[in-house]
Amino acid sequence: MLGWLKEAGMATTTLKIQGMTCNHCVMRVAKALKALPGVQDAKVDLAKAEAVMTYDEAKATKETMAAAVVDAGYKVV
Repeated sequence: MLGWLKEAGMATTTLKIQGMTCNHCVMRVAKALKALPGVQDAKVDLAKAEAVMTYDEAKATKETMAAAVVDAGYKVV
């Protein structure tokens, strides 16, 4: 997919996350997000304390992604 070409129904959002201290935390958050229906990709950055997700707007919401992060043991800010 070209960077300037957005797939129909696909969106990108960023969540700021507190509580990640190591790469294991990063992997745990990424796994929780990627397991959600509609989430195509999740890139988690420890240094920036954030996760950037590409997802299908018809299947996932920012709220469901935030809930998955909380369920994994971290705080969304």
